[in-house]
Amino acid sequence: MEEGALRVDANVSIRREGDPLSTRTEIKNIGSVRGVASAVRYEIDRQQSVLENGGNIINETRMWDAAAKVTVPMRDKEVVQDYRYMPEPNLPPLRVNLTTREDTQDIISVPLISDRIPELPAVSRAKLIENHDLRPEIAIQLVNEPALFDFFNNLMNKRRNPTKVANLLLNDLLTVLNRRKIDVNNCTISVEQLDELTDMVLQKKINLDICRSVLEEIIGNRKSPFAIVDEKGWSLVTDSKEITEQCKRVFDDNPKLVKQYRDGKVKVLRALLGILSKTSDNKLDMSVASKIMEELLRK
Repeated sequence: MEEGALRVDANVSIRREGDPLSTRTEIKNIGSVRGVASAVRYEIDRQQSVLENGGNIINETRMWDAAAKVTVPMRDKEVVQDYRYMPEPNLPPLRVNLTTREDTQDIISVPLISDRIPELPAVSRAKLIENHDLRPEIAIQLVNEPALFDFFNNLMNKRRNPTKVANLLLNDLLTVLNRRKIDVNNCTISVEQLDELTDMVLQKKINLDICRSVLEEIIGNRKSPFAIVDEKGWSLVTDSKEITEQCKRVFDDNPKLVKQYRDGKVKVLRALLGILSKTSDNKLDMSVASKIMEELLRK
């Protein structure tokens, strides 16, 4: 391996369809991928020729002559004990049922075992992508963290936007847990608490900044996110009249920025929205506030 060299041993045996395999031969130390293909092809043709001419295949080790493109005998395996080709006395015959779910002491049902095997990660990822239209990288992150995967599945029992639910878990929940140095598998937040919180975010009763503050509050206790938001006065302001009044106050305090916008420098809108968000303690629905502010600036 340290030389970057390839060494392959290939075992070859042939049979007619429905017949048992004939005696196999081993081709040792093939040095390239192309050599493997050529050696196996040659050995198949050689064994076929021997059998068709009435001969027998000898249980032997052969080598691949890359220059002559033939396999050459190295040693036979007539004394098979030297190669430990002995039946294992402690292993009973394995009888399997490939078609039905009938299981007995002597016959194992493969379909029944398949039913009992937990869903494999590749299957879980494929279902997330197909059923919820999630991006592959999001599906991978969720499946790699069983606790988050369970949260996601529970939260999706309701009709919700799967991407927004996944982002809440991967971005907001993980950010808070990492800040507190808590492993996601040791997360004490319940599904019921996350269910309430998710509803408030998706229904725009709170924004993501408040969402993270609520997550901080509910770690380690059973407080209701609804109750916390009500107690702290964190509900999102969506009333257009109140937002309009706050926009006007920002204009009064920042006349230069207003003039720059009306003179054509529309990029200052972002600065005005930032001031609005800060002065309102992030309690405004900024999607509504942005539209109202633009309308006021155009007057």
